[in-house]
Amino acid sequence: MRTRLITIITRLLRHCFRRRPALPAAPAAILILKPCCLGDVLLTTPLVAALRATYPRARLVYATQPWALPMVATSRHVDATIALPERWTPGALLATARDLRRAGFALAVVPDRSPLLALLSWLAGIPVRVGLDSAGRGFAYTHRVPIPLGIIHEAELYSRLAEVFGASAPRRLFFFPTPAAQQAAAALLARHRQAAGPLIALHPGGGQNPGMRLPRKRWLPERWAEVADRLSERHGAQVLLVGGPGDEAAAAAVVAAMRQTPVVLVQRWDWGVLGALIAQCDLFLGHDTGTMHLAMAVGTPTVAVFGPSDPQVYGPYGAHGLALWRPTPESPCFHDGVALPECPCAQQCMRNVQVDDVVAAAERLLRQATDRGE
Repeated sequence: MRTRLITIITRLLRHCFRRRPALPAAPAAILILKPCCLGDVLLTTPLVAALRATYPRARLVYATQPWALPMVATSRHVDATIALPERWTPGALLATARDLRRAGFALAVVPDRSPLLALLSWLAGIPVRVGLDSAGRGFAYTHRVPIPLGIIHEAELYSRLAEVFGASAPRRLFFFPTPAAQQAAAALLARHRQAAGPLIALHPGGGQNPGMRLPRKRWLPERWAEVADRLSERHGAQVLLVGGPGDEAAAAAVVAAMRQTPVVLVQRWDWGVLGALIAQCDLFLGHDTGTMHLAMAVGTPTVAVFGPSDPQVYGPYGAHGLALWRPTPESPCFHDGVALPECPCAQQCMRNVQVDDVVAAAERLLRQATDRGE
């Protein structure tokens, strides 16, 4: 009911915003608005790269919430970042609009469906506003990009905004660890490197962020354990179990079921260090999480097990990623960032993915890397 009411109101409001100014030829400052979350922000990085290439002299500023800020804070394509409020209230909205107005942006680009962000960009007095128009919610944009019917990957959807400027976005994600982060990751690996075989990062947790907790995205820990053991025994691989706060139980369950002894690195991470660490690995194994998208962004071959969410929409984006999905008739149960309150298939979609499936996908990517001489 709430969603329908918002749609009706925004469709009425769009008639108040019919003026369509010309695109600026050389904007001095461009604002990108995308509040949340880790993976979603990373999925906007092809669009950011396209904007950087189109407007090389513009000041590119990315505004997001503190949780996701590290995904773009060190980007070579971004000049500055702004921390948005963690919670929107009328006062926070108006204060943010006032601050953005003072910055004097000539152009706003909003890869998000929220009507609140459309309103924010207008309240900020930004003359040219380009954003997604989901069910009429882009009412305040001067250049509305409709969301096509059918299935489209989120990164490709965001990248469609670049077409407004006559640009095309690369089909890959970007993350840039600092030299200090790379040195910290190298020192960490030097302390824990034990085997000469492939180095594999396994993230058995995830499925949580400040706005949502969805542990049903996680595959069975005993199956991850069997995958890790087989890759260790067949290829001499060394497995690093990585994770952050909230992943301790998932990692412990994998360790308890393994025959081999992995290195456990479950801790509160500096995201730059974690990204640099994963970049040094030969393979990443995980789920539909921000960490999986981080692995893709640093160029590490990635195998991701999917269940509640559709990999055609949220899967690994790039040539070096594979998604494994064995859906049930009820799948998916996660749409547009919102999950059904209960899992209609009782996680049968996750149980449908077998150990052999993951091992075969992992060995395929390891073989491809070897063939390329990496």
